[in-house]
This record gives sequence, structure tokens and C-alpha cells, in this order.
Amino acid sequence: MYKILGLATLILTSTAMAEQRVKLDDGREVILNDNFTWQYINNASSAQAKSTALDKTQPATIPLIEKKVASLITLDSKRPSMQLSNSGVEVLLGSPSYAEGKLIIPTSITNQSLNSVILIEAEVEISTPDKQTLVKKSITIWQSIKRMPDTYLRPQQVEQGRSIELKVDKQEQYFVSANITNLVTR
Repeated sequence: MYKILGLATLILTSTAMAEQRVKLDDGREVILNDNFTWQYINNASSAQAKSTALDKTQPATIPLIEKKVASLITLDSKRPSMQLSNSGVEVLLGSPSYAEGKLIIPTSITNQSLNSVILIEAEVEISTPDKQTLVKKSITIWQSIKRMPDTYLRPQQVEQGRSIELKVDKQEQYFVSANITNLVTR
């Protein structure tokens, strides 16, 4: 019985001795345990130290980019209207024209991603210069033929896309907003 009591006293004494109090250079105090853990003695300092440690480990973030692009376009201008981007795929909306009651905007596609493109859909909204909506439509700009890899838009390839044709009244200028809504790659 005395041996068990003596053994218990020895164990309690050794664990109490294993704790060590240390004062850090910045004035905070910690308890070092023999199982390689530690803890702050003062809780207020602990919360401050934890938040400081979290601030230092917080990764830098990149702001989100608005994928919807808008521009005021003029009929028969000789320059491209706008460029849409999504995951390394660039869609250039060309110079607009008007024929047979339709606004026609040609497109070209550049695949700068590492995957082949199967489908590109965009949402296009045409408005008056004072932003009164005339038409809003989802359009397929590129679509390959199912199970025919020869029709895929390969990486580092440039192709003509389908022209955007929308029935609207003729005006000299239109306000166009567009974004790629669906991009399927393989």
C-alpha cells in the first residue's frame, strides 16, 4: 500500500515539475508542458497573440473580377466591340453591323487554356444608349459536334465563332453588355 502511495506521489511530483513557466521577449508568459504543448498564462495576451498569429498566416487574396463586360458600340465602326474572358478562353466581339432588321456582331475565339473547348454560351443584352433594354438573349457562340474530337477548339487555337444576330430597331449606337455564362471543356 505504501509503495503504491509513494509511486503516485512520485508521478504527481514529476508532472508538476515538467511544467515550466517562461517569459517571452515581448513580456508575455507561457507554460511549457512536457508533451510539447504550451499555453499563455494571461488570457487577454493569449487572444491578442492568437489574432496576431492569424493575421500573419492569412493568405493574400486576389479580388474577384466582374465577368460581365459592357460597352457603347457604334454601327459600322472598324474596331472590335469588346472582349469576354473565362478560364483562359477569350471571345472577341467584332465590329457591329446592321442588316435585314438585325444587329450583327461577329465573334472570334482564342483558346489560351490547357483544355479543349466544347461549348461556349454567352448572355448578351442590347440597350439604347440611355440603357433601356431592347433585347436580352442567351447565345451559343461555339459548339463542337458530340464525340467528334476534330471539332473541339484545341488549346492555343483561334477560330471564328457564330455571329450574334439580334432583332432590334436600327440605331447609330447601342449599349451592349455581355458575359460568358457557360464554358464546357474537356
